[in-house]
Amino acid sequence: MSGARLGMMRLACLLGLSALVFLPGLGSSGRLSYHEAFVAQGAREMLETGTWWYPTIGGRPWLEKPPLPWWLTAALGRCAGGVDEVVARLPSVLAATAMVLGVAVAAARHYGPGIGLLAGAVQATTAWTVFRGRLAEADMLLACLITWAIVAFDRMRGEEAIDPGGSPARWHRARWAFFVLLGATALVKGIGFGAVLILAVVVATVLWRRDWTAMRRLRFPAGWILAAALVLTWPLAMVARHGFGAVTLWTMHVTDRLAAHPGAFAGEPWWEYLPGLLIQAMPWTPLALIGAGRSLRRAVSGFWNWELGIWSQGPSIQNRQSQIQNLQVVAGDRLLWAWSAAPLALLALATVKNAHYGISAQVPWSIWAALGLARLGGRLRRRGATPDRLRRWALGGFAGLGLAYGLGFWLLGPRLDRRGVEWAFYESAGRQVPPAATLALLYDDWDRNPYVSPFGAFPHDLAVRLFYLKRPASWHFHAEDLAHEFPPLDKGGPGGVEGTSPDSRSRPAHYVIGRDRDLPALGKLGPVEVLARGPSTRWDRSYALFRVVPQPSTPESRGPLASAGSPAVPR
Repeated sequence: MSGARLGMMRLACLLGLSALVFLPGLGSSGRLSYHEAFVAQGAREMLETGTWWYPTIGGRPWLEKPPLPWWLTAALGRCAGGVDEVVARLPSVLAATAMVLGVAVAAARHYGPGIGLLAGAVQATTAWTVFRGRLAEADMLLACLITWAIVAFDRMRGEEAIDPGGSPARWHRARWAFFVLLGATALVKGIGFGAVLILAVVVATVLWRRDWTAMRRLRFPAGWILAAALVLTWPLAMVARHGFGAVTLWTMHVTDRLAAHPGAFAGEPWWEYLPGLLIQAMPWTPLALIGAGRSLRRAVSGFWNWELGIWSQGPSIQNRQSQIQNLQVVAGDRLLWAWSAAPLALLALATVKNAHYGISAQVPWSIWAALGLARLGGRLRRRGATPDRLRRWALGGFAGLGLAYGLGFWLLGPRLDRRGVEWAFYESAGRQVPPAATLALLYDDWDRNPYVSPFGAFPHDLAVRLFYLKRPASWHFHAEDLAHEFPPLDKGGPGGVEGTSPDSRSRPAHYVIGRDRDLPALGKLGPVEVLARGPSTRWDRSYALFRVVPQPSTPESRGPLASAGSPAVPR
């Protein structure tokens, strides 16, 4: 029966399945990606500096994204004694688990607790949930907030019609939760992105159902003020701290994604979202398509005859209970279609399109897959399968799929992690450099130009290098630029007196991570020793750790090198 609660046993099953899917090999299945490292390194610098208002990378403000993912990671890191791969990814795991429960709650309200349990289990084992839920990125956290915001909206709209037992206190609490979650999305991916997707679902649902009760309840000034405060407090604080360069940065993120010819961001073709939905819904895509088709027919016709199990073209329902069930199911169908279609329609208007932008609109597909799975179960019952046998099959199937995901990441992940070999080199290099020594990173444009912000340029893998080095480092494009950071020693300076030659063993050494082609330029600074060589994962990604001992300055060394460029990013 629809409208029933899930119950503690079903919630416990979903929590257990989520743990089976997300936790095994969370830290050992693979090193952090470029995007994950920005969160992990920024959270680590938060803990080191004690500055929690905004993250930094290499000491420079990183304001491209709001700080909620960094706050969560840093808070967990403080409890765990530091930030590692597990700590960095754990907020996404918690968000994915919370989203699984939100999907189950939403499905149970309209289709019954059995469908709710199935929908939550499908969500936990859907491809995009599994992969995004194990990454230290903002996407899963945003999807979780959007899911629960829509659940709260569903609880506050026209509740007397579809849930006669609902109390006024319940929808009042749901309304407050809706506005809190609406504002909180701005702390994940910027002002407006999450809120626009949520409000698109709200508007589409209200207009489709002509739900004027929900419209009246949304006219709630206190809620809108609270949401606005959550949206604006952090951006205004950053403008006060860093000036209007922050506004320029955020404006660029919006306008460039909407421009006819975007520059900073790469996108996919206009048809990107449709195949993205089908692929990301695997392995449940066929069942989801079956459930979506039947759901669309009910949503359009508006009637479902529960007694006969068929669609009806008119109000032929005989009793009050069937009328309530019809209202619940049709309201759920229309909510799901608004939830899936409205956000994608908005995202399709942007010039820059990526499949992961639409994952918040992917949630209804899990509920449709659960409806398709229930239909398959009905056919098996008619062929003689007992309910107990079907339950055992479902339990074994979901547990086996969850175990396959968990063990696959745990056992196969390290073998397939190609980038982890290079990151392991930085980890070992960081241990070879004395704590007080100077370390510099030499870059080239092997992939793309550094990301330029009002607060300086950031090479795309700077955060991941710093995270695995576990120490500060500066970066430069050319070895000649190191003359400013590693100046030659004057004869009367440190390490010697006028007229003497300082002992090379007493002179401070500097450390550089670069490539063999940098050796001639490094040799002009002093003797160079190769301490370690990284793996040859790619012809242009073979780095080595050099130790350079600066020599006393001479007229020749002071000439060309002293005029080579300006200092690079400070540590």
